[in-house]
Amino acid sequence: MKKYTLLAVVVLLLLVLGVICVALFKFANQTNPEPLLTENFTENLNKTNVNKNKSWMSELANVTKKDYSLAANEIYIEYARPIKEQSKTAYQLNINKNDIYSMFCVTQTLRNANVDFMVVKDGVQSLIFLNTTDSEILSKIITELRNFNIQSNVTEVRL
Repeated sequence: MKKYTLLAVVVLLLLVLGVICVALFKFANQTNPEPLLTENFTENLNKTNVNKNKSWMSELANVTKKDYSLAANEIYIEYARPIKEQSKTAYQLNINKNDIYSMFCVTQTLRNANVDFMVVKDGVQSLIFLNTTDSEILSKIITELRNFNIQSNVTEVRL
């Protein structure tokens, strides 16, 4: 009994599939398909052409001014540019060595001298900027670096 039920279901599915295939084949080979509504198509095409000719700027320019205003607070902001301060003078410490030990000695020397400094790694070279104007401290730093066999000099930099 189970064999016949299964066979009947399979035959029924194949029959339905065959009918669907025949209907699709006839639909695909129709000689007179329904004509498209060309009137609506051309009207829509004309509307889009008109919309392309108008840009958003021309539409915005033609907007009429309204008689009302929105309920919002108006805020007027005045921005006065700050006066530029005088350029600061800093010093750049130039050293002849750029290895790890030399950089360690330089940073320790600068920390012991209580000088604000900044080290900028620029490729292979390190740029060291000092924030001091005291020439005695600068000469003291140069002499202390000579003790570590680091030749150095100081150049003035405008910031």
